[in-house]
Amino acid sequence: MSIIAVGSLAFDSIKTPVGKKDRVLGGSLTHFSNAAYFLSRPKLIGVVGNDFTEKEWEFIRSKSEALDGVEVLLEEKSFFWEGYYSEDFDTAHTVKTELNAFAKFAPRLPENYKAKGDILFLANIDPVIQKQVALQCGHCHLKVLDTMNFWIQNAPDALAEAFDAVDAIVINEGEAFLLTGEKSILKAVEKLLKPHFQFIILKRGSNGVMVFGKDFIVSLPAYPVRKVIDPTGAGDSFAGAFMSYLDAKKVKKINREVVKKAAAYGTVVASFAIEDFGVDGINKAAKADIESRFREFEKIASF
Repeated sequence: MSIIAVGSLAFDSIKTPVGKKDRVLGGSLTHFSNAAYFLSRPKLIGVVGNDFTEKEWEFIRSKSEALDGVEVLLEEKSFFWEGYYSEDFDTAHTVKTELNAFAKFAPRLPENYKAKGDILFLANIDPVIQKQVALQCGHCHLKVLDTMNFWIQNAPDALAEAFDAVDAIVINEGEAFLLTGEKSILKAVEKLLKPHFQFIILKRGSNGVMVFGKDFIVSLPAYPVRKVIDPTGAGDSFAGAFMSYLDAKKVKKINREVVKKAAAYGTVVASFAIEDFGVDGINKAAKADIESRFREFEKIASF
């Protein structure tokens, strides 16, 4: 087994109440693979421009199993996002988005990405692209999709088709309400689960995470961090760690016990992500640090 991950490789300029960083390495694939690295190295599908230097390539190579699915467009710059966070750190405010090479993203699945039993993660990108890749990955026994309110509001039909091609989704509370028209989380999730999914991951920011399955609910708090520096990529970091746990344990059947441990592991790894800018929080952590914090979180989150 291994993970196939599809998403963005980018540069970010980020301002938070505690500081500012310009053009740090970012993007959903970067954060995902950085967090997955402790248990699993994913095969990546993405696109970059001519501004990716050896420094960026060295980092991405070190965190992934294969880059055969990453295209380089020499006539373009890489995806760029600039944004800032207010005092509560829960909401990212976009200042500028430059798609650049990502506007021409046409993902392909290399032959060496077609091992039977793989799992697929589709980061928050155009649902048309998500569906295209999902249909190419018939060999994957689990397909998970992340999305956002932009696609829910502007491409609902394409998103519905992408949902039909996957087994699970990652959303937040507001997106669940948008998708269903419900005002209750339980009613919204129940409506989504019935036609589509094995499970739904509900991100709740500083309030933690919930995971809903056909016959279970898992609810975990966020890991208490003394000082938040930069929450950019925390959701993708959670997803990377969550999926890497399923991959490392060779999970074939989704149940409460497996999901709870995967979600706890994802929560712990993501807690390192927010302690520094960009990829540095997780990148500076050792496996022993992850394991120590996981044992501590067990005591916090169980009774």
